[in-house]
Amino acid sequence: MLLRSTIVIALLAISAANKTYANNIDAQFSGFASLTLSYTDDSDIGFASSYSNKNDTGFSAKRDSILGGQANISLAKNWDSVVQVVIQDHAYKSFDNFLELAFVRYRPTRHWAIRAGRLNSDLYLLSEYPYVGYAYLWVRPPHSYYSFANIASNFDGVDVEYSKAINDGFLRLKLAYGSSTAKLQAYNDDFFIDFDNLTTLSATYTQDAWTMRFSLSRTDFGGYKLTSLDQFIAALDSVPQSIWPQAQSMSAKFNTRGNSLEYAAFGLTYDHNNWLIQSELGVSESDWIVAPSVISGYISAGYRVDDAIFYTGFTAAKNRHDVVKVNTPVFLPGTPDEISVPIQQLAAATQAAAGITNVHQHSINVGVKWHFSDRLVFKAQLDRFDIKAQGAGLWSLSDPSDANKSNKVHILSLNASMVF
Repeated sequence: MLLRSTIVIALLAISAANKTYANNIDAQFSGFASLTLSYTDDSDIGFASSYSNKNDTGFSAKRDSILGGQANISLAKNWDSVVQVVIQDHAYKSFDNFLELAFVRYRPTRHWAIRAGRLNSDLYLLSEYPYVGYAYLWVRPPHSYYSFANIASNFDGVDVEYSKAINDGFLRLKLAYGSSTAKLQAYNDDFFIDFDNLTTLSATYTQDAWTMRFSLSRTDFGGYKLTSLDQFIAALDSVPQSIWPQAQSMSAKFNTRGNSLEYAAFGLTYDHNNWLIQSELGVSESDWIVAPSVISGYISAGYRVDDAIFYTGFTAAKNRHDVVKVNTPVFLPGTPDEISVPIQQLAAATQAAAGITNVHQHSINVGVKWHFSDRLVFKAQLDRFDIKAQGAGLWSLSDPSDANKSNKVHILSLNASMVF
């Protein structure tokens, strides 16, 4: 609703203030695509490049393949609009989930820009082109860092940008406010999560070979849609305090109500002569146990040899706090089994649920990117993931016992990325 309203208001403002430019509307269309064939060597552990996409094992031509199109529309003097649609292997398929950008922009002066509609979040170095594989080194953005970023890659709202040349560099400041709904799937059921009062402040500075970005963001978790989570919370609320006092506090941790997420990120890129080095570090603090507090980061280095760039990188992600310890319910002597057994099973399920989203992994990769032409590149990449026990929160485990042990997964990927 916010997306549609802001675009309608902006278009009415254009019509009222710039009728003389009605015949000057100009549209330019462009597209991008990535076709990827990848193979994982563990049939029990499903891989997806992001929380939004389907997990898959073995050979796959879908999990990292993308097709996107964009329209840049000049509407009137100082006014323009951008619409971008990206088709990928989302678990939940709807047009709204494939619509990445749809905004109207007004530039009152050369230093200021105001946008309204569906916007990119500007939290990451790749925020402006996360799906344009042609533009970056890897087959996919670093998994430990960007897998969660995908569900927060855009929002519906407004942002204000100020940009100016300073010394020998260029500074861009941006303040944004809005909301977003992540549309996922969990346990073969629709899983929607609202992010309300999303506020972001970012600063980007570019000078010669260096680009630096710092961002801060905060959002309230709003409503959600997941039948199994509703039933789980209701079961916790039904447990008598005298038997298991912790049940009420665990219910609050699993409920989105009153919980929030704060995030800070810093990114740095060096691109000079034959070297391309990039690194990002992100730290989150969350009250909601389903999306725990995490520190994640990566560093990647590439070296150019003629038309090819050979690269390697290291990524890591880890929960910042220990997994919540579930206390054992206490029963009075003679408590019937029909009362004690279900509560004991609920306590065990609560402990398992508290740890299932825990993240603790690191990975290394090596690869090559070959510039075949001005519009087409080929890539080959090998990843090795080391997933710690109780740390597979970014993966799908078909065998629950795999969660209690360390796992190593290798992924080989061949990719063709193009712009047109």
